[in-house]
Amino acid sequence: MKKMMVLILLSLAASCPARACDVCGCSLGGNYFGILPLYNKNFVGLRWSQAKFHSYIAPTQYLSAQQSNDTYAKVELWGRYYLTKRIQLFAFVPYAYNNMNGTDQAVSASGLGDISIMANYVVVNTGESKSDFKHTLIAGGGVKLPTGKFDLEDKGKIINRNFQLGTGSVDFNVNAVYTLRYKKTGINVETGYKINTRNSHEYLFGNQYRASAQLFYWQTAGAFSFLPHAGMNYEQAAMHKDGDIIQVNTGGSAWLGSGGVDIYINRFTLGVNYQKPVSQHYNSDATADITSKARWTTSLTFNF
Repeated sequence: MKKMMVLILLSLAASCPARACDVCGCSLGGNYFGILPLYNKNFVGLRWSQAKFHSYIAPTQYLSAQQSNDTYAKVELWGRYYLTKRIQLFAFVPYAYNNMNGTDQAVSASGLGDISIMANYVVVNTGESKSDFKHTLIAGGGVKLPTGKFDLEDKGKIINRNFQLGTGSVDFNVNAVYTLRYKKTGINVETGYKINTRNSHEYLFGNQYRASAQLFYWQTAGAFSFLPHAGMNYEQAAMHKDGDIIQVNTGGSAWLGSGGVDIYINRFTLGVNYQKPVSQHYNSDATADITSKARWTTSLTFNF
């Protein structure tokens, strides 16, 4: 079944949301921030994300056709705390539950994923100015810790690396988020890069890059505020190495259209986001094919 599993990278959220597993920002350590208009607030919250993939291997003269339907989901405790007026500390604690239903292998795994800690510096923030134009730029980085299991086995053999709850390696993230708003309309641009290191098995996941651009509109109705948004996400991952050997059927890239809405009431924020691939290319060989399906993220945060 190893050939059935191609590297699946997502948050997320985020995941980012996704920022993401991590063809970017999802399950193996990418962190997605999304639109965070309350830049002067601390928050703590939960967000749930899910990504589905379908893998297929064409029949040959030696083997029959094989396929696999894989689901990667996680619930993530995350938050932001201002150490100073310009320094933000973020923490991401994921609980993952993955399911693989294939022709000759069906397995599930759940548990703590890899915890990430990041610090961002507020380079510019004119959110409190009286001008119709307001913009904010934050940039920073952090570390992903090997807290998730990375050596789960099925029938005495290690399960494909992509399916593990963690990578087993200490990895590093850098990111930047820029938001520009004119009155009630704006754009949020986010980019991030994840630098992976080898784990104790000498396995190296490929470095990952993500970027997104989201248009949004701020609207208030009584005690509620609404922030509908839509845009595009791009994610890319390099191929893996086991020792010095490049692993086939790993890495790739994808463009995803996205849309969602955040709802603010008092100190709470409820969000939902939907992403659909519009173009995707995963590094599969001549007989294998992998297709990314639609992705969902929902979140609830408390601002203080």
